[in-house]
Amino acid sequence: MRQERKEPSFHASGNPENPTTPLSEIPDWYEWLGHSSGRSMDWAPRVSEKTAMSCSAVYRCVTLEAGVIAGLPLNIWKKHASGQQELQVNHRLVPLLNTVPYPGRSLTSFVWRELWGLNVLLWGNHYSAIRYDGAARVIGFETFMPWQVEVVRLPGKPGVNYYVCTHLDGTVETVFQEDMIHIPGPGFDGIKGMSRIQSFARGSIGLAHSMEERTGRMHQNAAMPSGVMQVPAKMGDESFRRMKAQLDQNYSGIGKWGKTIIVDDGAKYTPFQLSPQDLQTIQARGYQVADISRFFGVPLHMLNATDKSTSWGTGLAENTLAYLIFTLDADLKRIEGELNAKLFIGSNYFVKFDREGLLSMDPLKAAQVTAQKVGSGQLTINEGRAKDNKPPVPGGDTVLVNSANVPLEQQAQKTIPSNSAE
Repeated sequence: MRQERKEPSFHASGNPENPTTPLSEIPDWYEWLGHSSGRSMDWAPRVSEKTAMSCSAVYRCVTLEAGVIAGLPLNIWKKHASGQQELQVNHRLVPLLNTVPYPGRSLTSFVWRELWGLNVLLWGNHYSAIRYDGAARVIGFETFMPWQVEVVRLPGKPGVNYYVCTHLDGTVETVFQEDMIHIPGPGFDGIKGMSRIQSFARGSIGLAHSMEERTGRMHQNAAMPSGVMQVPAKMGDESFRRMKAQLDQNYSGIGKWGKTIIVDDGAKYTPFQLSPQDLQTIQARGYQVADISRFFGVPLHMLNATDKSTSWGTGLAENTLAYLIFTLDADLKRIEGELNAKLFIGSNYFVKFDREGLLSMDPLKAAQVTAQKVGSGQLTINEGRAKDNKPPVPGGDTVLVNSANVPLEQQAQKTIPSNSAE
């Protein structure tokens, strides 16, 4: 028997997507996540999207991808009937996507696009309402945080949603589907994406928090050298209290680490070592970094964890390329699809990230790629110079070929002399 989908209910308080709401106040929150018949997570500490960012591995994974998404050039193209694609530098949406998403507001396009990654990777959804002027032209995009939006399926219209948005001043606004840029993460069921933290990675992140706290508490009141204090069988209460006070006052705490312990009344101190290595804490914390990286698809060398992988040469380059292909590119296409569906549907225009923008951080490789494209006729000299914001040069609009860097039409007119016998 097919189980009916249980829709989550949203209230001003107790909203599980609101980072200010303790999970302990959410009734049946585990069932709300759809795990009522799945694996029990009762052992895992409670983790929210915001507290998860205090884990260094989560912070690096999220800010890494969000920063790349925000930093890549986002271009608008026009596709002609011949199939040719023309870059549109003067399209009216270019400054909204690359400079300021809503003129007159403090949010820059870099911060706005960084929110795309932060919201999707942590909460599973990003929402930006499209704003229009009196002539139905797009004039800006207003961002709502995930806990400010309730997604509702329109009755009688399968696959059609509307969005109930709560502003910071408490006012409520209803936005129709075609007027809302909704970028969902994995687990999208036609309504909402799933929170990667709450639905998938809560156990791993919670365990990383627990081990970090355990290590911190172990060092917080450490007395070094650590060991066993053996006292006479008939040591009096006053002598015991005096010895304990002496230890607490003079030897406990990181600031008194390593001081020599002096005792009397026949007490004997035997030092021993109880290090994090003995408790396998360091190894376990290293494993948690690898486990968390799998949830975000980020290779370990990008998290500064290179003890089990190469950190030099082609091995590092191949791992980085794998991340760009199998993780980042999928999320870029997710964003491109939503923008094209909401902003350019039914037109010859489309938006696309300039993935070659990643080469700008490697000038040598960028120069090599541009030189190869110019030499093979894919770019003109002036098009290659434009990538470096350099002015055009005379004769730089002629297509060249790789053989002798001569004009293509001149190369086509060359004839091959016959090898006739003399």
